[in-house]
Amino acid sequence: MNPDKDVQSIDRRTFLKLMGLTAGSAVLPGALTAISPALAQAVGSGTLNFGHLGDFQYFDPYLLPLADWPMFHQIYNVLARYDDTLTPQPELAESWDFSDDGLSLTFNLRPGVKFHNGRDFVADDVKFSLEYAQDPETGANIRTLARAVSSVEVVNDATVAFHFTEPTPAAFDLIDLLFIVNSETIAEIDSNPVGTGPFRFAEWAPGDFARFERFEEYWKADVPRLNEVIVRAIPDSATMIANLEGGTLDLIAAPPASEFERLEAAEGIKVVKGFPGGLVWDMSLNVGREPFDNKLVRQALQYALDRQRIVDIVFFNISDPWIQPQSDKSPLYDPDLEGYYSFDLDKARSLLEEAGYADGFEFTVLTATTNPDGARLLQVYQADLAQLGITLNIDEVEPAQYRPRAIDRDFDGAIFTYGRASKDPASLFGTTGVWRPGPEPINLSNFTSEEYQRLVAEAQREVDPVRRQELYQELNRYQLEESFILVITPVVRWWAMKDTVEGFASSLDSMPILEQVSIEG
Repeated sequence: MNPDKDVQSIDRRTFLKLMGLTAGSAVLPGALTAISPALAQAVGSGTLNFGHLGDFQYFDPYLLPLADWPMFHQIYNVLARYDDTLTPQPELAESWDFSDDGLSLTFNLRPGVKFHNGRDFVADDVKFSLEYAQDPETGANIRTLARAVSSVEVVNDATVAFHFTEPTPAAFDLIDLLFIVNSETIAEIDSNPVGTGPFRFAEWAPGDFARFERFEEYWKADVPRLNEVIVRAIPDSATMIANLEGGTLDLIAAPPASEFERLEAAEGIKVVKGFPGGLVWDMSLNVGREPFDNKLVRQALQYALDRQRIVDIVFFNISDPWIQPQSDKSPLYDPDLEGYYSFDLDKARSLLEEAGYADGFEFTVLTATTNPDGARLLQVYQADLAQLGITLNIDEVEPAQYRPRAIDRDFDGAIFTYGRASKDPASLFGTTGVWRPGPEPINLSNFTSEEYQRLVAEAQREVDPVRRQELYQELNRYQLEESFILVITPVVRWWAMKDTVEGFASSLDSMPILEQVSIEG
């Protein structure tokens, strides 16, 4: 294939379509504890009782803790939201266009949109939200994406333009998470959040429930279909499942994988899986410590990792083994690399001998008590490594210890769940802690090289889709060869619900979307 010839045959409209940057239609795929009697609702009413482990932490959408995911798309909207092919679909923006040089992205905003307090949504709200996301004090987990925008221009109330210092094909990774907030009420966001979404905040009883009411002036016709959503704070999975089976809850989030098969077969209950790749299990190796400064040792650990057995035993086969950082929907994905590291202890043993570690070695892997599956998958891995003379010690610590040790790279190896694996690879490699190329800030494995930095930087700014895919596949092959990260399997978010619940959907990040939900029968 001659890439230059192919580039000439791709016009600007086709390029934008291939990059997922053209507007389309706004349709996305998408022991029993008693609940407060005052909030009990009859089955088939306009109320959805949503069981969720733990309570809300914040109502600020840019902090992004998992505990808050049930409310993001209920209270807030974004300008455009990805569908499951990574194509942005219109939401608060009706359409958009990149400038010919790729340095400006202009949005034409939807008219007639109101905030929950009755104020009209205008371009100034987009500017405020973007700058709020960029602020080190408030931007939190979205800030690394927001920094790609050099300035925001309010053209008029219905038009806003984002400007970039270099072409940014992954701009919609930011847009997909840029929940529009209300500047007038931002000081009260954790007690009275105000957005433009299908449900308005009604009340919150910390430790018990949060209630969201139908927003009668929502800009979409005939939705939401529910009168209200009550998100219940449930202390543990057993209680949550018992409430679903007992009929008190209509929908539950993230039950244990061990319950998937049973609930899938249960009468009156159905299960729904989210898009794989919002988070991905990996083991990062600290290349600043022996023996992980030796690439052959890192490759040996790849061959010694039986991903399929981990998926079967730990995740009850609801996910799939991955060795590549992203799914087959990504331009990073290369089908020819699927067998790059098959489980092969003989190959691992040969590499260890070549590296000078024929008798094995001992190392310790850091993991967090809040992700118990991390310790479980390491226990499976231990048995295979033992056959190579390698002793794997598991250091399972509380979050208060885990986070600073992870940031300081105080580990031989560490279990992480990296994000943005469902989005553009530019965001994956450019902004996530485990993959960023360094040197400042360096990734959590302490790995950097001029070649890695070059590939990441060149692929991030490349606008030709053919050349871009070539670069990402080169980068994919390079990271597999270097093996500073052992990709294991995606975290599959899933929900169980009564079979009377219709219209449930979720975002690419597995955030629930409830505007089309109804309870039938």
